[in-house]
Amino acid sequence: MRPVSHTVIHPVPASIERVFAVLTDPARIAQWLPGCAGVESPVPLRKGVRFKARFGNRVTEFEVVDFAPPTAFGLVERGERNGWKTLFRLDETAGSTAVTVRDVWAPRSVIAWLRGRLREKRKVESQLEAILANVRKLLAA
Repeated sequence: MRPVSHTVIHPVPASIERVFAVLTDPARIAQWLPGCAGVESPVPLRKGVRFKARFGNRVTEFEVVDFAPPTAFGLVERGERNGWKTLFRLDETAGSTAVTVRDVWAPRSVIAWLRGRLREKRKVESQLEAILANVRKLLAA
């Protein structure tokens, strides 16, 4: 099965280092990740680190699959939505940072693909837009 992906790109009026710091600080992830009530990470994030995030009563585990300061950061969910990747690419622009957020889902079967396409619970693009809006708010404060 081919992966299903959604991509959103927006400028953020902050330096690339500040944007990367907000995205990769476990104490701030709950502030930019929609629906997240808290994050527990015993160590600073780097490639291979797993951390837990709370969404209401649901706790899920994420693994950092890409960590290249200050340009790339990627997570894969190891919990209920196993197989979802959220990837961030940061590019310096004149006085700001272009942030590309890409969500990729690799369905494990044709049935999973059909179920995901016909009964999509998440509005992926609006979730990605919300992530970027939250990051902009955090950096403006």
